[in-house]
Amino acid sequence: MDEEVKPNRDKAAEQKAKRGWWFSVFFMLMVMGLILFLTYVKIVDENRDVLVGILGMITGSISSMMAIASGRDPSEIEEIKEKLSAANADRAALIARLRDSQIQLQLLRDQNNELQMAIIEKLSIFKSSPIKTRSPDQVVLSPEVEEWLPRVDK
Repeated sequence: MDEEVKPNRDKAAEQKAKRGWWFSVFFMLMVMGLILFLTYVKIVDENRDVLVGILGMITGSISSMMAIASGRDPSEIEEIKEKLSAANADRAALIARLRDSQIQLQLLRDQNNELQMAIIEKLSIFKSSPIKTRSPDQVVLSPEVEEWLPRVDK
């Protein structure tokens, strides 16, 4: 069933693209004809405001019609921009998770190292807490790790 639906969708999309292309070509020819018409015919003062409004609307849509005629659909460009922004958001989230995991790993290493040093030094009942690194804010990352992390303002 999917094999039958996919060619029909492709054909419908192709027909839609052709209709859009032909309309944009027709629109550009109409604008060019209107420009030629207005160069030879004087505009009457009674209809001036209406014609200026119509010309403004037509002129505003020339760029999108030219984009469609050249094969670039503005809606496709917007879809690509949305996908790119979603991918960038995912990338930023992954980088943040990586940074947090590196901080937690460094915290674990620092605490483990401090605990080992305290055990080696005292080898008896602990009189004070041997662990000094208690939060991720106190972690100092090695330069190799900091080199690859993005700069974040605190």
